[in-house]
Amino acid sequence: MAAHGVKMLGVVKASVLIAIAQFLGSVCGDLQPTDSNLNEDITNTFLPNERETVDDCHLRYYKYGKGLDPLPAFGRPVYLREFAHMAAVGWTQPNGTIVWNCGGSLIWENYVLTAAHCTVDYSNMQPDVVRLGDINLYNDTDDQYAQQLKIVEIIRHPEHRFSSRYHDLALLRLEKNVVLHDTVTPGCLWNDEEIPFPSMDATGWGATGFGEKNTPILLKVSLSVIKKAECDRHYRAGGRGLKQGLQNYQLCAGDIKMDTCPGDSGGPLQVKLLHNAKMTPFIVAVTSFGSACGQSVPGVYMKVSSYIPWIRSELAKRGEKIEEWSFNPYACALRYVHLREYEDDVIIDKSDGFETIDSTKAHMNIIESSQTVKIHWPAGRKGPTDCYGVVIDEDTILTLARCAMFERLPASYIVHNNKTNDVVTVYRHPKHVSGSFYNDIAVLKMKDRFKLSRDFVPACIWSAFELPDPKFYVTGHGRLDLNIFNYFSGPITKFQPQIVQLSPRADIQTGENCTVPDDYLSGLSRGLTQEHLCFGNKPFLVPESCQMKSGAPIRRNIWRMNRHFEHFYGLNLLGKDCGFGRSAVATRIGYHIDWLNSVLLPNYRDKSESVHFLDNDLVELDHCTGIDGNGGLCVNVNKCPKIAYDIQANHNVRFCGAGSIVCCPYHSIKNQTNVSSAARELEDCDIRYKMFHRKMIEYPRERIDEFFHTVDIGQEIGGKMRWPCTGTLITRNVAITSAYCVKNESIPLTIVNVDRGNPNHVKTLNRPEVVKIDKIVVHPDYNPETFQPDIALVWLAKSIVPTAEKYPICLWQNETHTPFLLHQKVEKLVSEVKKFVFVESYPKYNSDCQKYLDEYGKDKISSTEFCTDVDSTDEDLVIGEPVVWYRPNEADNTTTQYLVGIVSYAWEKGQLAVHTRISAYLSWIKSLL
Repeated sequence: MAAHGVKMLGVVKASVLIAIAQFLGSVCGDLQPTDSNLNEDITNTFLPNERETVDDCHLRYYKYGKGLDPLPAFGRPVYLREFAHMAAVGWTQPNGTIVWNCGGSLIWENYVLTAAHCTVDYSNMQPDVVRLGDINLYNDTDDQYAQQLKIVEIIRHPEHRFSSRYHDLALLRLEKNVVLHDTVTPGCLWNDEEIPFPSMDATGWGATGFGEKNTPILLKVSLSVIKKAECDRHYRAGGRGLKQGLQNYQLCAGDIKMDTCPGDSGGPLQVKLLHNAKMTPFIVAVTSFGSACGQSVPGVYMKVSSYIPWIRSELAKRGEKIEEWSFNPYACALRYVHLREYEDDVIIDKSDGFETIDSTKAHMNIIESSQTVKIHWPAGRKGPTDCYGVVIDEDTILTLARCAMFERLPASYIVHNNKTNDVVTVYRHPKHVSGSFYNDIAVLKMKDRFKLSRDFVPACIWSAFELPDPKFYVTGHGRLDLNIFNYFSGPITKFQPQIVQLSPRADIQTGENCTVPDDYLSGLSRGLTQEHLCFGNKPFLVPESCQMKSGAPIRRNIWRMNRHFEHFYGLNLLGKDCGFGRSAVATRIGYHIDWLNSVLLPNYRDKSESVHFLDNDLVELDHCTGIDGNGGLCVNVNKCPKIAYDIQANHNVRFCGAGSIVCCPYHSIKNQTNVSSAARELEDCDIRYKMFHRKMIEYPRERIDEFFHTVDIGQEIGGKMRWPCTGTLITRNVAITSAYCVKNESIPLTIVNVDRGNPNHVKTLNRPEVVKIDKIVVHPDYNPETFQPDIALVWLAKSIVPTAEKYPICLWQNETHTPFLLHQKVEKLVSEVKKFVFVESYPKYNSDCQKYLDEYGKDKISSTEFCTDVDSTDEDLVIGEPVVWYRPNEADNTTTQYLVGIVSYAWEKGQLAVHTRISAYLSWIKSLL
């Protein structure tokens, strides 16, 4: 191409630009995680044993939550870039002065577009000079970057006649190319017949009113597009110069208070379009004529789109290297992107001729939504090609109803990270009607489970109707080259048309701000309702910059419990250009939360659906069978916290006879009579050992001696002591441990080390830290084949003396909920030496855990066990080790440790671990004490 075209030099490879885009995408336009305002405290958060809500993603996948990213900023010189294409067309007078009577637009580096009637003045003289980069024509204070060039040729449209107002366009060829600069740069031409912009700016040095003189300073007015029918009332056919009335290539625009006037002729009616975080002026029309200016009568403008072939042809005749795509919006926008002004949002400061740019404020970003999937249809069957969905757990996709079922044919498979996954079940909202935008939501269940990692976590459902913040991301796609954040001082030298995933920012819109494009009204017979979430941005985009992915999420990172998780508020439903310039609409998830609960939660019952079964043949203390098929005993509900909770949570329960007698699982019965002194020690543990409680520390588990309740259980063999099992003191003379560990030893366990230090330091039985075992009781139901129930009690021959360094732990007694932030001790290989370290772990629903167990061929997990997600990847869990919750005591700034479980088994490093649930065995423990 010629020097003034887009240089196809191929200097920057596509792979390099993509790498740059990915880097910039990780930092540009980042909406920082917003606060959920839920006042969530991880130390006082509890996970129910059964899943009760879909708003629990931050708990289910807490291990994968992330922290904050750094934010870049940089600066550059300030220039007046807004009017860099604006030209003043002048006539040199005999006395050497210049009269500037028309405007124009620089559209090529040596061509100005103006009105044909500006090619002569009232004396039939042609203009001979063009001035660019000058805002005040009669003052030299801003002349530093002004360029004044001679006109060497005037090219008037061949169909224009001075006696008419038709085809009022002309080109002015300049003596040479302009010197490209931020203040002198060609504008672009809008090439589409459709003009979606409700208002545009007209600029010129024309008169400020009827009978007034021209203004020396360039002025800008915002004008609205006037419908042709209304404009025809002012400009009737047969009027002066309008023998055939207004034509389709003419456009009316005006404003009650503002208008273009004589002297504005030939100037642009323009709009600034967004791309690369820059604003490029696009000339939509050229000022042609009007009635007396300032009289609220719309002006008439020549639309340029119909004349681009003529412009291209005239330039090519004169030796310009013009390609077929030269005047396409993307080509022009990229040609001079390095010279354009940044969008207002990214400019955070201007001072002393310098502006500071914050790329994180950019509207458009190349950021992947890793949870977005593409939906496909069976081979040979046509279906929607623009359907997407969002991963919400390991085997579930949320999408639009129209994307789940098309002409009674369900979706076949999805593609995620270039891998296919078959759809096995479709749940479409029962009230959705084909062709409408109401109840447009569906759930897809997948054949294969998605593998979770630090780089891929399901999106979290924002279940509330109101949003925590009015700003969020939209999931779309568009050209790579139109969306790279332009840090660089040089032009983009090669087009990169490949389509990439985008995450433009958007704002929620309400009331008058929400204007749905007419194209979609047929599917909105009732208009927008509460189930719709309207959003958008004020600026329009350069075409091909961004299109929404139907069914993909609108989303935002939300800060919850010291980590951020990507939540989504809705699914892309309708809209153009990702909501830029014109509103877009999503299906609001919070509106459909009850339906989602009914699909996604197997045990979900709302108040109207919960059932209380009654068996009149059963009385108190009769044996019974619960709803889940497990055995129990009929007792007063006050003695059964689990069933009391189920009633409160609207779960199905079984009553025995009438009144308050319920069928309670055996292990859930609360024994309130015949409590021994040792059992009472369990009840008042918190108060009994309060004097030993340590001060609260935010992350306290770095020292091995923090678990003051841990003991080692072993035997003496040949004069040497071996410690194969770990126990936890629950009273002064009783420790709890793993039944598997006890039973797996061929030589009986006979001694306990109560020293808080390394057991290898113990040399002799004469040390006071070593105590003989009185007896060991393994749970009577222990099965060596299944290793369940994995619990045993060990009695010490001598009670310990509680001190700040060794005292019994309290037992977690809640049967329906588990503390969320747990800690446990693991073995880690450090410099080829095994050391104990403390790590956080987080409980999971048994239903989630079972899916993992099934993959590994493990046995079914019982209600007397629970899983944790260990926040480590290279440590070994130790069977029998305690799983502990630190309860904060705000009154005295201390913590109380509670034993929630003991490690039963884990099958791979970094995988889930299964633990014995202590609260399930409280009755058995108390019965033995």
